[in-house]
Amino acid sequence: MIKLFLKTALRQLIRHRYYSMLTIVGLGLAIACGLFIYIYNSYQLSFDQFHKQKDQTYMIVYDLKLEQVEHNKGGSFAMYDAISKEVPQVEKTALYIDKKDFTIGIADKRFKTNGKAAFASSDYFKVLDFPWILGNPEDLDAPHTVALTASTAKLYFGEENAMGKTILVESEFPMKVIGIIDDSQGNSDFRSNIYFSLKSIATLFKIDKSDAFFHNWGYTNTNNNILLTLRNNEDKVQVEKTIHELVAKYFDKSVLEYYSYKLLPITDFHFDQDYGKGTQKSLLQILSVIAIGISIMAFVNYSNILFAQQMNRSVEMGMRKILGSSKKQLFFQFLLETSLLTFGAIIFGLVLLFIFINWSNEYLFSNGPIAILSLRSFVGIVGLIWICTALVTSIYPLIFVNRTPIQDALKKLAMGPWSLTRKSFIVLQNVIAMVLLIATLVIILQVNYLKNTDLGFNREQVLLFPLKKEMLANKEKLNHFLSKRSDVASFSFCDNPPANDKVWGGTFQFDNQADWEKWPARYAIADSSYIKTFNIKLVAGHNFNDDPKNPEFLINEKMAQDLGYPDPHQILGKSLHAGGLNEENVGKIVGVVADFNTNSLKEGISPTVVGYHEERIKNVAIKFNGKNPQQFIHEFEQQWKDWYPNEIFEYRFYDEQIANLYEKEILTEKLIWIAAGVSVVISAIGFLGLLSISILQRTKEIGIRKVLGSSIAGIIQLLTQDFLKWMVISGILATPIAFYVMNRWLEDFPFRITLTWWIFASALIFGIMITLVVISFQSFKAARANPVDSLRDE
Repeated sequence: MIKLFLKTALRQLIRHRYYSMLTIVGLGLAIACGLFIYIYNSYQLSFDQFHKQKDQTYMIVYDLKLEQVEHNKGGSFAMYDAISKEVPQVEKTALYIDKKDFTIGIADKRFKTNGKAAFASSDYFKVLDFPWILGNPEDLDAPHTVALTASTAKLYFGEENAMGKTILVESEFPMKVIGIIDDSQGNSDFRSNIYFSLKSIATLFKIDKSDAFFHNWGYTNTNNNILLTLRNNEDKVQVEKTIHELVAKYFDKSVLEYYSYKLLPITDFHFDQDYGKGTQKSLLQILSVIAIGISIMAFVNYSNILFAQQMNRSVEMGMRKILGSSKKQLFFQFLLETSLLTFGAIIFGLVLLFIFINWSNEYLFSNGPIAILSLRSFVGIVGLIWICTALVTSIYPLIFVNRTPIQDALKKLAMGPWSLTRKSFIVLQNVIAMVLLIATLVIILQVNYLKNTDLGFNREQVLLFPLKKEMLANKEKLNHFLSKRSDVASFSFCDNPPANDKVWGGTFQFDNQADWEKWPARYAIADSSYIKTFNIKLVAGHNFNDDPKNPEFLINEKMAQDLGYPDPHQILGKSLHAGGLNEENVGKIVGVVADFNTNSLKEGISPTVVGYHEERIKNVAIKFNGKNPQQFIHEFEQQWKDWYPNEIFEYRFYDEQIANLYEKEILTEKLIWIAAGVSVVISAIGFLGLLSISILQRTKEIGIRKVLGSSIAGIIQLLTQDFLKWMVISGILATPIAFYVMNRWLEDFPFRITLTWWIFASALIFGIMITLVVISFQSFKAARANPVDSLRDE
């Protein structure tokens, strides 16, 4: 019996292969999209959840309470040392100093760490659980030692065993490899590729062990991550209180007027917007809603296709009932057919899924590839999808058969109450697709606005070359080479260019006042060529000098206004003591520049001071005005190798760096764009299924109209007009929903586009065009059918 049912099911699927392919493609796309979103969301939610004592492990963060509260993380080496020795409620502590850049030498090869090097001790691997493949974490407590992740060891040494090998740091400091760490899963925000021993800091930083770095509580840095594990979570408040007491004891009690220290659970860091990585949890929620919406669309399509199939098979089902088939036998037949269909859809979906995961890890998530965390859970979810889909979709045709009188089934008259429900579902389906289309268009426009709209400066044709301190000692070579080039318009030695995610700042004393201001200014640290290189407009006064003994400063218009000088000329000549920029000498304001964004456009314009500080120069920015930048880069590289033979020549175009500021928004754009594409395809498949029903219903009508002289164009219009009407209704319903959702999303941006009518009209026109393209071929085919065949359809 089962063999007979299986043969019948296969025969039906092959016979109605058009509907079978529509079902497999539609369901497969929905399954692939849903599984991808599940993998992405579960991966993001898994960050730092695997540590054994994750619920008792925290990191130190703090608030700087000025006129505006600033949130940050980190501390000083002295703070870490004191907490380790004097807080009994703390079971384990670790100092993890990350995001360090070094040049690594392996024989005649050179590698850059690109901010993926860190300092740590064995305590770090006691607090956090990163398994070692080879070696012992205790060996990292010795100076001049280093542990590598498995992928880094392979990059450096190929297939050779890296254990015991020596790497040369900055061409002068040998470090012995004492461990290999498993990095097969990257779901942690507290992971680096290279771990130098904490006792190697003095060597690599070229400082003495008596240096203030180790003893001064004021040497706070965001990269100094102080991690600690509490004996009991109930002690959290007491530990925070004790940290404040230690600050008052060893630093200064007045510091507590401005600084407030807290313990942030490491499991919260990944999504924390103030102190942590700031991964958008809202994006995960949006993707989950999209997955549900696309699943609904796929099931609507499947129901419509099943409906069309039942009309085609109504005579068969009627004959089966007459010949004595039971409800159980019919249900089993439907179950077998839908199980085969959904199995085919799952196979198709899995193929798409793994292709897309590989593609997305290469192009979307290159900095943090996603992965399936548990193969058993994944297989279980796939199996559950198969079973549930097969069962649910088997019930619908069975109800259809049971509710359809035999005489109607034999005459293909089974329509009735299903029509309104079906049309409502198709409108719902297209509302989802239209909302996604509008959201995609809005996000694309906003991201392009952020990337291409820079306030107050010019970023075209600017190249950035990173510099180390030792390079600045003989920067005259660079000066001489660049000043002689006719294709170089200007160049500036600077900390960072405008629109950057790493902006130095601090409080200041203005106009010889006794008190420091309660609000901080941002610092643009550079030489006097800075405003020329980035074409920053000078609105009052003159440019500043590069003399640290007699410092001069530029400020922007916002800072002048915040200090009470709406006329920028009135603030010229006022004194300024900028803490952290030039603390040794009081300078004066000699010029005011037009407002420019020191941060990204995700933040508002900040009060800004432009000044010089030799120790904080990290880049040379070159404004190129020639026609062949690659030729310039090649010639510059040859000189670079002569000047700095032990350093890797690297550069980046400034506009590419600006684009990287909006990495999260770009990722959102791409994910929503892909989801919108999937929804449009599924919607198109739905139209094809619904059109099939319409053609089947009106087969005789089409034949009669052709006999009476109707043209092919007239019949195509007859078949398509309802679909266009539904698209317009869907667009009208989708507009207020999309407007509300996207307006809320745009509220997070100080600089944003305006939602105008043409955005919604464009999405509707695009949807109508896709609809016409999809249904025109099938409508044309039906219109050209032989009316004789149509009239004898029964």
